[in-house]
This record gives sequence, C-alpha cells and structure tokens, in this order.
Amino acid sequence: MVVNMIKAVIFDLDDTLYAYESLNTEAGKRVQDFTCQSLGISEDSYKEAYQFGRTETKKQLGDVGASHNRLLYFQKTLEYLKIKPMPFSLQMYEMYWGTFLEKMQLYSGVRQFIDKLHERGIVIAVCTDLTAHIQHRKIEALGLSDDISYLITSEEAGKEKPAPEMFELCLRKLGLPAEEVCYIGDNYGKDIQGAAAAGMQTIWFHSDQPAEQQYAAMADKVS
Repeated sequence: MVVNMIKAVIFDLDDTLYAYESLNTEAGKRVQDFTCQSLGISEDSYKEAYQFGRTETKKQLGDVGASHNRLLYFQKTLEYLKIKPMPFSLQMYEMYWGTFLEKMQLYSGVRQFIDKLHERGIVIAVCTDLTAHIQHRKIEALGLSDDISYLITSEEAGKEKPAPEMFELCLRKLGLPAEEVCYIGDNYGKDIQGAAAAGMQTIWFHSDQPAEQQYAAMADKVS
C-alpha cells in the first residue's frame, strides 16, 4: 500500500521509535535493588508495595496522563511500606529516569526515515500517552528535538489513546485534514484503530520485528 498525499506524519513514541520494555525492566530493577538495600527489605516486599502503588495510582486517577507518573508510584510504594516518602521517592524517581534516559537509542532506520520526511517537506509530530515533561526528555535523549514540530501527550489532551480527543488535538495543531496525515504506531488498538477512526492514514509498526526493514519500507510508502 502506498500512503499518498501526506503532509504530516505522527509517530507514537514508546516501542515505535525506540524499545521501551527493556529499558523499563532495567531501570525498574535498579530502583528495586537500591530500595531493598537502602531500606533493608526483601524483593518480595518491594514488589508487593510497588504493585500497590502503581495500581492505586491508576485506580485513583483513571484514564489520564498522570496515571503513568513514576513519582506517584514510588510515593505510594513507600507509603504502603509505612516509610516517609520524602525525599526517598524523588531519589527513586530520578534513578529510574536517569537510567532510562541514559540508555535510550533510536531503532535502526528511524533516523534515515525522518531525514527522508524532511527532504519531502513532511511535518513530523509525536502523539503519546504519559506526561509532557518526561516525553519531552525522551525526545531530547533520542536526539529528535529539532525534528519534531508538535508533541501531543495524554496529559495535555486529558484523555489517553484511543480516545478521539488525542487525535483531534493532533489535527488541530497540525492544521491539516485527517486524510493528509499518516499515523505510525505499534499498538493496534490504541494507535492504529484510534487514528483510523479519526480519518487518518495509518502504518502499523511491529515492535517484535526488525525495525530497520520496516522503516525502509515506510520510506517507499509515504509520498
């Protein structure tokens, strides 16, 4: 399929431009080891407390960007353990994201694909769940700050994908009709179905398949 008459490409961020899960695992393990050693608790105790903190945050906040806030997770983890959360939760937060951001790398083929979009005069945006602050930092860590014209987060939109509010905000910022926009994402339900429902053209990126081949193929599809 050739994606025609495209004036803008919107990328999902996590697991579309880089591999999220391995970094999440590594950063989370570092925080776990640090916390267990510092507080003298077992891994099982930490995991139980962290699961509570994460679940409680999502239950309390619902379908909004702040429901992903690791600082809230760690704060509630320590509260569950009956440990004063300040300043320890902030140290956990900074350790998590410091580890994560330091090791981020673009998938192979992304840089070349983005350069081709620039050559063709195609505007580039990112639409992503999570909070604006950390997604700005991820984009900077990936070396994409000068490439991205617009960032749309679920924190800003007030809803998470596939809610129409996310995609409507994208189109308002771009100032383009939906049919002139192509959305690229890895999550079929959130990204592909959500963008298609808004009338956008879509490309489904498969994070479990070689990225370089997929991005090379995309360069031939987007015209």
